[in-house]
Amino acid sequence: MGYLPKAGVGFELIEFRSNGRDVQGGIFSPDPKLFQPATTAVVLVHGVESYWYSAPTMFLGAYLAEAGYTVIGYNGVHSGDNFRTSEFETAVSEAGDAVSFMAGRGFDKIFLVGHSLGTPIVEHYQGDRPHPAVKALGVYGPHIDIPTVTRDSLLGPELYETFANECRALVAAGKGDEIKLLPFREGKFVITSAKTFLSYRDVKTSKANVEKIIGNIEVPFLIVYDDGDNIQGKGAITRRATIADRIKKNAVNSPKADIVVIPSQPGNSPFQAHLFLGNERLVTEKTVEWLKSVGLPPAPRC
Repeated sequence: MGYLPKAGVGFELIEFRSNGRDVQGGIFSPDPKLFQPATTAVVLVHGVESYWYSAPTMFLGAYLAEAGYTVIGYNGVHSGDNFRTSEFETAVSEAGDAVSFMAGRGFDKIFLVGHSLGTPIVEHYQGDRPHPAVKALGVYGPHIDIPTVTRDSLLGPELYETFANECRALVAAGKGDEIKLLPFREGKFVITSAKTFLSYRDVKTSKANVEKIIGNIEVPFLIVYDDGDNIQGKGAITRRATIADRIKKNAVNSPKADIVVIPSQPGNSPFQAHLFLGNERLVTEKTVEWLKSVGLPPAPRC
């Protein structure tokens, strides 16, 4: 889907190195005829098997640039088919390299944003060894504990234990790259290697449970979700509101942690709500309002 800004927006294809890999992406920038040089950059980290040019990172890139921010999106190691053999720690490191790339372009004020699987990636990064240029963190369609939601909602405890034990046995036998089909909805599978499943979803070892590390985050925290966006596969429903509340509760060292609830469009499925379908402009407007409130205004107009 295309998202056409009302005002002119500049665009540049970019590439940076991370973990020995060339990472491709794009930078959206404000129209220099309308704005003075942008002072705040936004780094967007997409969700599982997604791309920077998919919702919501695509519309946030275009519309935030229209509003006066410079925005980078990139195809992470967890994009498309790459996800099948990726690992959580690599995705976290890559987010840091994207931040460093923008800091290297002269931005000392950065808003780091994750969507869906991108949210524990940015939460872990910011709670571990963040770059000093990151002045605020945003999570959209958020997660706090990917392994537990996989067990309780996507698979259900019994199927989860069977699948996880199979993956653990493969990794222990040196067969961690063996591909598995993860059946989390009727007729819907995620293709994953055994090592990838454990990296993102093992309740015993995965660092994608970020509940504790969120307490280390010391910058303002924005938590955004659509009220129709709830999680259910073969197990019980996990409400996104419950996840947002847990994130806010654990963000004990953030100077402020704000939850913004987007009213769902009538008829949207939970997945469409997860992508903020029909609410693209509203999500952007709420984001800009919040950034202004934490001292990260858009570039001044000419």
